[in-house]
Amino acid sequence: MLSSTGRGAHLIGPWLLARRSTRARTDPLGAPLGARADEGAEIDALLAAVGAGSQELALKLSLHLSPLLKRGVPPRWVEGAPVARAARLHFADGTTVMVKGAVPGDVGVLAVAMRRRSVHTAAFATGPEGKTQLLFTWSGGRHRLWLQVLGLDQPD
Repeated sequence: MLSSTGRGAHLIGPWLLARRSTRARTDPLGAPLGARADEGAEIDALLAAVGAGSQELALKLSLHLSPLLKRGVPPRWVEGAPVARAARLHFADGTTVMVKGAVPGDVGVLAVAMRRRSVHTAAFATGPEGKTQLLFTWSGGRHRLWLQVLGLDQPD
């Protein structure tokens, strides 16, 4: 059987089968198959644990980042990390943290600034969600860049 474009209808068949196979299957009451009634409570408990873990991480990071700022330890180099869109940021005292930018390319901007100018770690802040960020400045404070700290570096 030919379609109006002159192509065989056999091309439409696999598409329809693929489309049907991606639909969520439900039981007669409309609930997804495999879902449990207590699953919502489990998810809430996991989210609470993640929230507590992020506050614990923020405290741990503040204990490591606070001395860096007090002593004025400069960042020295940036290298890739095994995590997508993240990088390792090495400081002069040997401290290494995993960072990522709010926008793709932010870490590259910092790397170029570090190569051309003296970059200073100006501040760090922890948001209400437990995300810790570092503020870097250069050119007398005219240029500023915030990077999110994902955590302390661990060996690969």
